[in-house]
Amino acid sequence: MPLKPAEPIKFQGQDWWVQLHELIHGDSRVMLPQLAAAGHAGTAKVAYLDPPYNTGRTTRLGYRDFREASAWSELISEVAASCRELLRPEGSLWLHINDRQAALVRSDLNEVFGEENFIGTVSWERTRRPSYAAKHIVSTVDPILIYAKDARQLAPFTSGTTEKGKRVSLVHRGNRIQTLTFPAGSVRFGVPDGHYLAGDHSTASVAVHLTADLVVERGRNATPLRLRIPSRYSAARVLDMINEGADFSVPQLPFRPSYTSPGGRSKMVGSLWSWQLDPEMPTHEDALREQSALAADGTEPFPWAKPEGLLRRIIELATEPRELVVDPFAGSGTTAVAAVQTGRRVLAIEERGDLFESHIGPRVARAVGISTAHH
Repeated sequence: MPLKPAEPIKFQGQDWWVQLHELIHGDSRVMLPQLAAAGHAGTAKVAYLDPPYNTGRTTRLGYRDFREASAWSELISEVAASCRELLRPEGSLWLHINDRQAALVRSDLNEVFGEENFIGTVSWERTRRPSYAAKHIVSTVDPILIYAKDARQLAPFTSGTTEKGKRVSLVHRGNRIQTLTFPAGSVRFGVPDGHYLAGDHSTASVAVHLTADLVVERGRNATPLRLRIPSRYSAARVLDMINEGADFSVPQLPFRPSYTSPGGRSKMVGSLWSWQLDPEMPTHEDALREQSALAADGTEPFPWAKPEGLLRRIIELATEPRELVVDPFAGSGTTAVAAVQTGRRVLAIEERGDLFESHIGPRVARAVGISTAHH
C-alpha cells in the first residue's frame, strides 16, 4: 500500500514508536511548517541537514541530483528556515555539504539565521582512499556548517575532560602577542634564584621578552613577572586563572610560563575531524560497510550515506538523551539510526517513499530490534 504524504510510519502498530520518534514520507518544505503548526515549534535541540548537493549526477537508485541554482538555493533556505522554527532557543543546525556549494549555502544560512549566529565549520575528512581523477586538487574534506538559533544561548560543544597534571605552555608561536603580568609569588621557577635583567629572551622559534627585571627567591618570583609573548591566554584570563588558584611555572630558561592543569574540565571540540588525528573518526568507507548489511539482502547501497559514527558524534555534542533531533533529508536513515542508538528522539522526513521500504525501515528496525512491518 503506498504511503500517504503525511503518514508517520509505525512498526507493527507500536504507538510508542510514534510517540518517541516519527519517520515521515513527504516534502520537507510542506511537512516542516505543518509540524511546527501542530506543536513541534521550539521543541528540537538539533537539526542535521544532509541535502542533495546539486551535483548533476544520476545514481543507480534512479535519482537525478540536479536543480537550477536558484531553485536549489531556495530549497536550502526554505528547509533551513522551517528547521529554525522547530529549534529550541538553545538549539543548533548542522548542515553537511561539499566544498563547491559551501559558499552559496553559507550565504543562504546567513539570511535565515543571521551572520551573528554562525558558529563555525567542521572539516570532516571523509575518506581514507581519495580519488585522484580530479584535474587540479584532490578533495578529501567535507564542510559541516554550524548555526545557532541564538548564539547567546548555545552551550559550548565539549567532549571529554582535561587531563590532571598535564603541563600546557602559554607560549605558542602564531598566537597573538600579549603583555602578561604574574603577581609576586604566583609562579614557580625551576631556574636558580637570582636577579634576571629585562630584555630579549627569544629563541629561533619563539619571541619572549622580559619587560621588567625579575627577582627569583626560593623558587618563586619575588617581584612581578612581566612578559611579552605569543600567548595562549589573554592577560585578563591569566589573572583570572591566578585568582582561581592556577599553578603556573617556568621550568627553565628562556622564560616560557606553563600552566599545570587540575584536570576534570570539559574540553571544547576542535573543527578538524580527521581519521588521521582520531583513529575512531569514521569515513565513507565505514558507511559503505554499514550499507553492506542491506546489500546482502539485494538492496542497492545508498551512494551518499554518512557513517553512523559521524552522526552519533554530532548528536552527542549537540543534544542530551531524550532530546529531539530533526532530519529533513532522511535519505538512507543514518540520522534516525544514530538518534536511536544514542537514546535521542528523532523526527525524520524523506520525500522518496521507496527509500522507507528499501533503506530507512530496515535500518531503523535493525537498530531497535523490531520488524519492519508498517501500516
